[in-house]
Amino acid sequence: MSSEKMKILEMIQEGKLTAAEGMDLLKAIEEGSSSKEPERITENGLAKKELLSGERFLRVRVVGEKALKVNVNLPLSLVRYASKLIVYAMSFVPADKRAELEQKGLDLQELDVEGLARILEETLDGKIVDVEVEDPTEGRIKVEVCVE
Repeated sequence: MSSEKMKILEMIQEGKLTAAEGMDLLKAIEEGSSSKEPERITENGLAKKELLSGERFLRVRVVGEKALKVNVNLPLSLVRYASKLIVYAMSFVPADKRAELEQKGLDLQELDVEGLARILEETLDGKIVDVEVEDPTEGRIKVEVCVE
């Protein structure tokens, strides 16, 4: 088994990649094995092909001293399409629930989900959120949100 495949399997076991992300990378390696240059896996799980394609990701990680709590990697293109779905879905929120949200200071009509997706995709790069807290039971917990 190639070192790239072993690296992917180790990253899945460590929780750095989901099984679906691992399968995508393994497929990419299989497809790329006939090309001149094999793909290399970077430390955060991105294949060289993925990096060269220009696809950017919204990454959310919550890491505790004891274990990885959350590891989400969303392609920004998916965020953009999901934002359109969210705008459409908000029209189905019942009027009484909308009024309840408005009383709490949240007006669904004023939310610009597509604008947020556009900002994420076009202007942000690098870390957006970088927070560390001490939890009495979990120890130190680090939250990172970034666009790469």
